Amino acid sequence: MRAAGDLVPDRSIASHGDSESIADLFLAASRELASSDARLYRSLGRHLSLARELLAQEESLEVSALQQQKLPGALEGEHSYERQTRRSLQELCRAHGIAGYSRMPKKVMIESLIAKGVQAPQIPLEALTKAELIDALRNLINREHHAD
Repeated sequence: MRAAGDLVPDRSIASHGDSESIADLFLAASRELASSDARLYRSLGRHLSLARELLAQEESLEVSALQQQKLPGALEGEHSYERQTRRSLQELCRAHGIAGYSRMPKKVMIESLIAKGVQAPQIPLEALTKAELIDALRNLINREHHAD
């Protein structure tokens, strides 16, 4: 990028007929600024896209980690398609190569997963009722209390 002083003609060198008008100088400066801004915005756009991709991957890993957690007590071993969140069903569809899941209703996603032979996953924490969560916490506390 040229310095602002580079845009102003040197009056001692330029003859009267060679000097650029203020409008020409302003136009040249504006074009230079616009091209540098465009480069900056393209670079910023690339960085934002990369950041979005990384956040999506991290969120996907967090959802997978939540799905794989074992729940304590009576809830351990309970599996259900119907109690899955839409996002967890979409993750299952993605993992098992089911196309078009983003536009499917939950019922159709469940039918597609069953047709593929996918076992029903454990009920996610987000889908538990208040009573189930309280029961799970009681069982966890009792289990740890008896372990001591």
